[in-house]
Amino acid sequence: MKVRRQLAALEPMVLGPLKEVGGEDWHRTVPGKWSLAQILRHLAIGVDSVAAAFERRANKDLMVRRSTPAQAVARHLVLGLGKLSRRREPPAGTVPEERPDPEAAIAQFRIGVAKLETFVETWPPERQLGIFVRHPYLGDLNLPEWVRFHYVHCRHHARQIEARLRWLALLKRNARVG
Repeated sequence: MKVRRQLAALEPMVLGPLKEVGGEDWHRTVPGKWSLAQILRHLAIGVDSVAAAFERRANKDLMVRRSTPAQAVARHLVLGLGKLSRRREPPAGTVPEERPDPEAAIAQFRIGVAKLETFVETWPPERQLGIFVRHPYLGDLNLPEWVRFHYVHCRHHARQIEARLRWLALLKRNARVG
């Protein structure tokens, strides 16, 4: 099932490249950009908050989607094409603090993913499709749509992680030469 594969890809995509990062490297950054720890914390907040919202709705009756026509178009573009707008500001609740604890962010990310996996494994398909959690820009998303969103979102930030890691490697190489 596509949903299970996308969920299974989240940890290797985000955490895999970060295995060798340590110390102050978590917090080094290009001015105006997020550090590795901030990117990870942003993703952890998002995954964990959505998982918690589904957890709160575990016993709720099936729902009806609420969204505007503009949100429906945005939902189709993001979930269908797998592209995020680079110009969009992150929702206020997902903006990371200045120096987040990387270990806490890793744990929060893993816990959120594990909760989503539990819902995918235990909820019948009609429940997965009929319970919604609001996305600030895309409107209501059901469980498979949220998994797809997190996959697209994590892939977007995985590219940023790779760029930060290349930048850090260049900094270290230049420090050895200079």
